[in-house]
Amino acid sequence: MRMQYIAVLFILAFLGCSKDTASTGPIEPPPPGDPLVQAWRDFEEKRYDSAILNFTDAYNKSTANAVRAEAIGGRGWAYAYKRDLARSKSDFIFALNITGITGTVRTDIWIGYAFVLYALNDFTGTISFAGATLTENPIYTFAHDSRVTTKRVRLLLAQSYYAGGQFVSAAHQMDLIDPSGAPHSADPATLLGKILAALNSL
Repeated sequence: MRMQYIAVLFILAFLGCSKDTASTGPIEPPPPGDPLVQAWRDFEEKRYDSAILNFTDAYNKSTANAVRAEAIGGRGWAYAYKRDLARSKSDFIFALNITGITGTVRTDIWIGYAFVLYALNDFTGTISFAGATLTENPIYTFAHDSRVTTKRVRLLLAQSYYAGGQFVSAAHQMDLIDPSGAPHSADPATLLGKILAALNSL
């Protein structure tokens, strides 16, 4: 229970770490130009409400499935960073079911969805989507938030395995995160200390 409590606090802090006053300010109408480009610019500059508006505009204006999937997936990320987990989850599911989604967009959505599932205490789902991403791209970095890296995803996996009582699998993730400390102990108390130390190093 202690690990679940700590980890949920961590993931909620991560999802909201980019939130600032700009994200809750007045929503301006979409500017001229490509709304998808503007939406990602808003996202990267932490204007999440404007990003949501522009992602929605991009979806509505495009007839290309690849663009529509990216727009809904991006909106899912924006909702996640606003800590609106229900809408974020809904968008990620919708986007993943759009035919014609590109591989890069799909892996970005898998990662966002994994973080949201973790915040909702769905550790099995988290392991499935985070693991699939690293299988497809072992050196993953989210193009629109450079803090979302392979290391952070592996820590998410370690936390998920730990929360599910799969201590050997959690230790294996720590071996990959910190090879100098391998093999990591599967003792729950020792392993918890290593996971928390790795989180604090981010």
